[in-house]
Amino acid sequence: MSEQSSNIIIGIDGGGTGCRVAVATCNGVKIGSAKGGPANPTFKPQVAIRNILAAIEAARLDAKLDINAVAEARIFIGLAGVRDDEISALVASALPAKQVCVVEDRITTVTGALAGGDGAVAAIGTGSFIAHTVAGDTQYIGGWGFRLGDQASGAWLGHQLLRQVVLCVEGLDPHTALTHDALARFEGDANKVFDFCNTASPAEFGTLAPLVVAAAQDGDQTATNLMRAGADYIVKALSALGYQAGTPLCLASGLGAHYASFLPASLGANVIQPKGTALEGALLLAAQMEPVR
Repeated sequence: MSEQSSNIIIGIDGGGTGCRVAVATCNGVKIGSAKGGPANPTFKPQVAIRNILAAIEAARLDAKLDINAVAEARIFIGLAGVRDDEISALVASALPAKQVCVVEDRITTVTGALAGGDGAVAAIGTGSFIAHTVAGDTQYIGGWGFRLGDQASGAWLGHQLLRQVVLCVEGLDPHTALTHDALARFEGDANKVFDFCNTASPAEFGTLAPLVVAAAQDGDQTATNLMRAGADYIVKALSALGYQAGTPLCLASGLGAHYASFLPASLGANVIQPKGTALEGALLLAAQMEPVR
């Protein structure tokens, strides 16, 4: 083992829309990075593995490391869709390194946001989960995916918006500017809304979330109601996790910060900026892995 290789760590953050890889020295100095294709191993594990391997190689080249450096590096991976040891083992065994740890991306997201410390995290992106860490012990709510959960998420906002559009089309609720705008994207045809909903992925539903966020900022009633419903879920989940006033709260991922103004003042006063990303969390955890000599 070369001294260079033994001092290399690799962090990976992967999900349904892509993966990111960072290469760093053991003291956290980043020397290379790359992005790759979708890396959720739940449905197409071999595709996810192939994309991860390609991104690792691109990051190695960016870091100008020897071709053998990856084999001796410590690799920590946070992936969406990792719910059991079988999937973790499948991914780990496919990577060309002696030391690989594969976990669900909730772990790397929380580690990055809190920099390994205590606090709470509401990670609201395409999907969602809520976490609370006390004395190094983290408890979670959510992370069950779009069909079972992901409340407050981008996918959830988009789906709930289209449900409201149909109610308005049928005369059960009054239209607002937001529902008119959303329906116009389907050429004013509720049947096209129906067709979209039958085939859309969570990411595709999530493309409608920015409409909701922007409309809420303009005071649209439909948008405001949806954002309040999402915020209510965040509050309820934090309460169930034993959240205490004064505990730092990170609103993480793409949509998290947009909920700040919809939270009760007692919670909003505790909101802090995430200290890092899920990728930085993966690097931090990689640095904590004991090197094999």
